[in-house]
Amino acid sequence: MRKIKMNYKLYVVGIAFLLVILLIGSSITYKNINEKVIVEAGSELPPASVFLKDISDYAEYITDTDQLNLNLPGTYDIRIEFKGRKYKVKLEVKDTIAPEAKTNDLDLYEARTVEPQEFIETITDATDVIITYKAEPDYSLTGNQKVVLVLEDTSGNKSEHEVNLRISKVLESGKVEINDENFGVDIFLKDKNDAARASFTKTSFVPGSLGTYPIYISIDNIDYESKVEVVDTVPPTGIAVDRTFWSNEEFNAADFVTEIVDATDVSVSFLTEPDLSCGGDQKVKILLTDQSNNQSVLEVNLTLMIDTEPPIIYGAEDRTIYLNKPVAYKKGIYVVDNRDNEIELEVDSSRVNIKEEGSYKVIYSATDSSGNTAQKEVTYTVINYTIDPDEVIKMADEILARIIKEDMTLREKALAIYKYINKNVYYIGVSHKADMFTEAYYGMLKSPGDCYTYFSVSDLMLNRVGIPNIRVERLKYEGDTNHYWHMINCGDGWYHFDPCIHKPEFFSFMLTDAEAEEYSRKRGNNAYYYRHDKEKYPATPEK
Repeated sequence: MRKIKMNYKLYVVGIAFLLVILLIGSSITYKNINEKVIVEAGSELPPASVFLKDISDYAEYITDTDQLNLNLPGTYDIRIEFKGRKYKVKLEVKDTIAPEAKTNDLDLYEARTVEPQEFIETITDATDVIITYKAEPDYSLTGNQKVVLVLEDTSGNKSEHEVNLRISKVLESGKVEINDENFGVDIFLKDKNDAARASFTKTSFVPGSLGTYPIYISIDNIDYESKVEVVDTVPPTGIAVDRTFWSNEEFNAADFVTEIVDATDVSVSFLTEPDLSCGGDQKVKILLTDQSNNQSVLEVNLTLMIDTEPPIIYGAEDRTIYLNKPVAYKKGIYVVDNRDNEIELEVDSSRVNIKEEGSYKVIYSATDSSGNTAQKEVTYTVINYTIDPDEVIKMADEILARIIKEDMTLREKALAIYKYINKNVYYIGVSHKADMFTEAYYGMLKSPGDCYTYFSVSDLMLNRVGIPNIRVERLKYEGDTNHYWHMINCGDGWYHFDPCIHKPEFFSFMLTDAEAEEYSRKRGNNAYYYRHDKEKYPATPEK
C-alpha cells in the first residue's frame, strides 16, 4: 500500500513538470508573434508573416480572409499558423487618408441650384464620402465665383477643393483670327438665338496681337464678361528661291526665301539639312514657322560649287629698283579670285639687298578661303640711279597739281593724266630704256621718246594720284616690236589705258578688251597692237 502511494506522488510530480515545460515553450513561441497589426483602409491584405516579429519567417492564415472587408474600418479576429502552432491575432483597419477628388468647373447659361456633386468627376477614398459646400454659392451673381467643396469620409477625414462657378449667357471665351476686325458677337453666345439682342459694350479691342483679352457683351441690358482669344491658324507663305553657294560658304535657310507673308513673326529653318560634302545640285526643304506654330514647307534647289581654282596675281613683273631707296613691293600688284573679293597678298622679299646692285628673286603668293594658293616669282634688279627719283617725283607732283583737282573722281583724274601725256609727250620711235624713272623724267621734260616713254610717265602719275594700275606688255610674235600700256581700275573694273599717240588719231582711254582687239585687227596682221597674254591680266567689263 505504501509503495502504491509513493508511485502516485511521482506521477503527479511528473505531470506537473511536463505542464511547466509546455507553458515555457508556448511563452517563448508567443513572444515571436505581433498580437495586432494595423492596415490602412482600402489596402490589400498583407501576408500572414506581417504578424511575425521576423517577417522573413513563414506563416499562413487559417481564417477565411475572403470574408474580410478591408474597406470597412474596425478590428477583426484572425487566426494564423506558425511552425505548427495556431495563434489568435487581431487585424485593425484604420482610415487616416482624406478623400481625393478630380473636379470640374461649371459654366451655367442661367442661374439654377447646383448640387455639389455636379462639380465632381471622380473621388478616391476607401470609404463612402459625403460632399457639401463650405459656403453655398450665390446664384444671384453673374460671372465667376469661387466655390469650396468639402469632402468627408466615414472616418471623419476631410479635404477641401476649390472650383469655379460661372453664371452667364455668354461663353467664357471665343476665338478670333488675328487681324480679323469683322468678327461678330455670335461667336461668344451660348444660345445663338440671343444674337439679335446682344451687342459689344465697354470694349475697344482690336485683334492685332496674339493673346487673350477681356470683352463685354450686353444681352437684354445686362453686361456679361467674356474673353476673346486671338489666334493665328493660317500658315505663313513665301516664295522659294533657288540659290548657288560655295561649299565652304556660310548660308542659312532664310537665304532661300523671299516675300514671307504672315500675321506674326516667322522663323525660317531647314527641314532637311543640306549635304555640304559634295558639289552639284540638291533639293532642300525649307520650313516656315510662325508664332502660333503654323508651318509650311518650301522646296528649293541648292547648287554647291567646289572652289579648286587658285587666285591670279596681276602686275607681278620683273622690275628695276634703286640703290638705297625704299621699295613698295605691293604697289601695282593685285590679286583676283574667282570667288573671294579680297585676298591678302604675301611677299617674300627677304633675298633683296637694296644696298648692293644686282638681281634678286621676289616671291608673291596668295591663298583664297578654300585653301587654293597661287605663287609668282619675279626678279627685282637694284641699280644705281643716274637721276634722283625724288627729283622726278617732285616734277610729276608739280604737273599733277596743275591738272588735278581735289573733287575729281578717279576716272576724271585718269582722263586728265591721259590728256596731258597724250598732248605733252613727243614721239620719235626711240627711248632711253634705262629705267622707268629716267624715262619718265625725259618724258616730262618733253624730250621725244617712244611708247615706253608714254608708259613711264603714265606709271608715275597714276601711282602718285592713287589710281590702281597694272603694267601691260604686248605679247610679241617673231618680228613684232614692243609696246607698253596700262590697265586701270577706277572702281568699275579694269580697262586699258594708253595715252601714247596713234595715227590716225585714236582715243585709247578706258578701252574694253573687245575695243582693244577691234583696233588691233585694223592695225596689222595677227591683231598685234594690243595683243597680250590674257591669262596674265584681268578681263575688262563688256562695256
